[in-house]
Amino acid sequence: MKKPTTQIGARLLKILNEKGISMRAASLGAGLSESAAKHVIYGSSQSPRLTTISQIAAYLDIPTSEITGSDAQQKNAAVPIHTTQIEVRGDVQAGVWREAIEWPQADWYAITVPIDTAYQGFHRYGLKVCGQSMNKVFPEGSVVVVINFGDLGRLPKTGDFVVAVQRCSKTDQFEATVKAVQIRDDGTVILWPQSWDPAFQTPVVLPPQDGHDHAGVPDVAIQALVVGSYQSHPKASF
Repeated sequence: MKKPTTQIGARLLKILNEKGISMRAASLGAGLSESAAKHVIYGSSQSPRLTTISQIAAYLDIPTSEITGSDAQQKNAAVPIHTTQIEVRGDVQAGVWREAIEWPQADWYAITVPIDTAYQGFHRYGLKVCGQSMNKVFPEGSVVVVINFGDLGRLPKTGDFVVAVQRCSKTDQFEATVKAVQIRDDGTVILWPQSWDPAFQTPVVLPPQDGHDHAGVPDVAIQALVVGSYQSHPKASF
């Protein structure tokens, strides 16, 4: 049987075996290439990259030191920042009707964001904020990091920031924007804008999800939960 090439590799292999997680699953779960963990365990390098080990440790929900050992931790006094890359693949902009919020795949680009252990294993993607419809919280040009509610397996809650999609009654186009969720005691869902602009102050009121047909209500779907945001060049407002 092939043996790990380093003590770090041996520790990682032991941890994966104890948790019943394959090398491939650990690699992909950490946002790395599918062979990343295998390279740490069986690779030729005597000093696997600490960033790779840190990302795998974050996915396994263990301290990095459990893989590297205390000696390696002392040699690397700097605390690593656990990061991963996500794709920015569309935008959110109120008041502009179009056929899709998702760009052609050739226009997607990646940004580096911290790993959020609260949402390990969920697919995250980014949407660029355009316009002023949510500028109190997410200024124009920032990127909101979102997870589809279909993947999360839960419904929106009061206080959530969400991506809401509204379909035009006359065309197949729709608009998407970020809204703040309020759920009343009767089950009514209110989607509030978050803007300093007077043009974006009217909330969208949705009926309770009670299985009844509510004629005349807006055709709005709550698509995704905002779990983070990123702004590359923040600017002051006066």
